[in-house]
Amino acid sequence: RRDVLGALFTPFPPVRSGLRLAARLRAADGLRLARTLLLPVRRLGEERFGGEAARLLLAGSALHADLGPEAAGSGGFGWLMSMLGQTYGFPVPVGGAGALTAALVRRLERHGGVLRCGERVTEVVVRGGRAVGVRTAKGEAVPASRAVLADVSAPALYTRLVDARHLPGRLLEDLRRFQWDFATFKVDWALNGPVPWTARPATTAGTVHLAEGVDGLTRFAAQIAMGQVPDRPFLLFGQMSTADATRSPAGTEAAWAYTHVPHRIKGDAGDDGLTGRWDRGEQEAMADRMEHEVERWAPGFRSRITARRLLAPPTIESMDANLPGGAINGGTASAHQQLVFRPTPGTGRPETPVKGLYLASASAHPGGGVHGAPGANAARAAMRRRLRR
Repeated sequence: RRDVLGALFTPFPPVRSGLRLAARLRAADGLRLARTLLLPVRRLGEERFGGEAARLLLAGSALHADLGPEAAGSGGFGWLMSMLGQTYGFPVPVGGAGALTAALVRRLERHGGVLRCGERVTEVVVRGGRAVGVRTAKGEAVPASRAVLADVSAPALYTRLVDARHLPGRLLEDLRRFQWDFATFKVDWALNGPVPWTARPATTAGTVHLAEGVDGLTRFAAQIAMGQVPDRPFLLFGQMSTADATRSPAGTEAAWAYTHVPHRIKGDAGDDGLTGRWDRGEQEAMADRMEHEVERWAPGFRSRITARRLLAPPTIESMDANLPGGAINGGTASAHQQLVFRPTPGTGRPETPVKGLYLASASAHPGGGVHGAPGANAARAAMRRRLRR
């Protein structure tokens, strides 16, 4: 497991972990592992498991990204997510997800770093082919003595922050084919009691997948591919107080769920006539659709709602410009935009064509997730470059 994770989460080429993995696997076994990782998750489940439960776990895990059951590589993604959960669990920060950010900020400040929020960067300043700092919307120049690590989407970095004259024409052409992951619609709920799941094991789970089997996931992904808002949305449902009691007062629950919709909506597979305007009426209708789906698995859920907050795709984008339409993965996780193809065909490394500038966001290998690997890879690359000088 360690060598597989090292090969996937470190900069390309993963020499050390790759050599260790090759030493442990004979050539034939290595080919079989590669085949397993490339399988669609439906096929992987059919080959490895006789029951529906394990197949659904793998397929639901793959759709934490934007990989439907028939997508190449979805089997590897579902296997990886399930393996991480079984081996390490899914840690929950006490006090909310912001506690993780606060811990990272404290560590930065202990080492002399300074965090400045609410200041938009409008330009990466390049001189002599090297990034020497950034310029803010207020016109302030912030110098960089070592490197600039850009935790922004690849399209934002290369089409808005770096002047085109500093970039190869082929890179800009490749970016025209950059593919975002699915758009996202999220609802937060305040409940006056725990979720009344009919399946008792779900009462203690931090995250619950809601879908009508693997076929339901295929139908969901197919509707998105056709530009339709799904009529039976697949939900990733969170109830974090199962692991962190501070999230909600005793006897209550703070829950959330998100689902995916197309970026460009051509029609509504449901009966509400959703068009993608995402005005208040459409937001309310989509939230109701999600709640009806929860109600199927937890009768009485809606009667326990005391308040809800709706985060439609444009709302999510307004909160973070790096998430256009609520694309939370920094770009599709499909095989054609992973590894050496992320964010465009190249080396799969965080270095950019501009010396001293590194792509540190989820648009870089290995992509989105609460693992920090793109930023860690960029920081390591910048430090190694500094040490070699």
